[in-house]
Amino acid sequence: MTMISEAAMLSELAAEFPGYEFSTQRTWDGVSLIAVRQKGPARSGLYVVITPDLDEMRRTLLEDAGADDTGRETERPAG
Repeated sequence: MTMISEAAMLSELAAEFPGYEFSTQRTWDGVSLIAVRQKGPARSGLYVVITPDLDEMRRTLLEDAGADDTGRETERPAG
């Protein structure tokens, strides 16, 4: 498992998900990642994700990007 710095991790996330602001927060269990979006194409309003797991953060943001304004997953073309 490759360890990367917090700054590098935040930079990677910001490049992958430009509509979000990323930060870290110290918690009882270590460090958690925080993603905040004020408004977006899928839904309006505040959307926040807090998790210590980088892969979980990516999965959650990808799922949100695939949801339409009703909260249901949009169909993605096969291919």
